[in-house]
Amino acid sequence: MRPHPRPLSRAGRGEDGSLAGSRILLRHVADEDLPVIEDWWPEAAATVRGVREPIIVDELHVMIEGAGAETLVITRAGDPSPIGLLVCGLPAVGWLEFRFLSLAEGLRGWGYGSEAVGLIEDSGRASRFAAEVYAGNGLGLFFWLRMGYRPAEAGELPWRKREPEGKIAMIRELKE
Repeated sequence: MRPHPRPLSRAGRGEDGSLAGSRILLRHVADEDLPVIEDWWPEAAATVRGVREPIIVDELHVMIEGAGAETLVITRAGDPSPIGLLVCGLPAVGWLEFRFLSLAEGLRGWGYGSEAVGLIEDSGRASRFAAEVYAGNGLGLFFWLRMGYRPAEAGELPWRKREPEGKIAMIRELKE
């Protein structure tokens, strides 16, 4: 696994670069997290994609190793066991892109994902944010709309030549 030397926040809330919220902690994924994540990831990834069949675990490893981004685990405060996974990257100056966000089954709908996104948005790393939603994931689309994101217009994301098939790009700009 590749090291992630950048802290998640300019303030560096945790010595290890983690970000702590009222109920969750965001930290870089570690090798010892993988067995726990592998238990719930196939179903969680299928939910993100809006499909019924679980996604093979090999795709988790491909995503982590090939992300070119930060892979973060979401844990509950005081419990180091991963309950969610968030992949984000910095595709252009001033932008942060959420590439994957999911929680284990049974832990969705409790605000953990919203708190994770809020921690990243408040970290000071960017003022504009993007997220991709699979067209078949109505709950995912609702999540990003509820978080204040809107569908991107053609050409609005400077690092993309065209939108990926079957996905909806969502954006949000924080006001100073």
